Amino acid sequence: MKINKKRKEVVLDEHTITILKEKAEQQGRNLKNYMEFVLQENAYAFEPSEEYKLMMDKMIENHKKGTTNYTSWETIKKDLLK
Repeated sequence: MKINKKRKEVVLDEHTITILKEKAEQQGRNLKNYMEFVLQENAYAFEPSEEYKLMMDKMIENHKKGTTNYTSWETIKKDLLK
């Protein structure tokens, strides 16, 4: 699978570059690879909001009580294919 990539310029001060170079060396990476790795990890990091956590806790509680209303996959497929 080919991924389209775009080139972006990043301007950082010398102190930041020095720190990033040291961290890259600690991981056995070059600076460019390390920066790409850090940015990609950050982009895909997911921290659910407090509202989402509360909603999921309520759904789990309802599931345990047997009060959750589920829609069967067959019903969903039927509705989608209308």
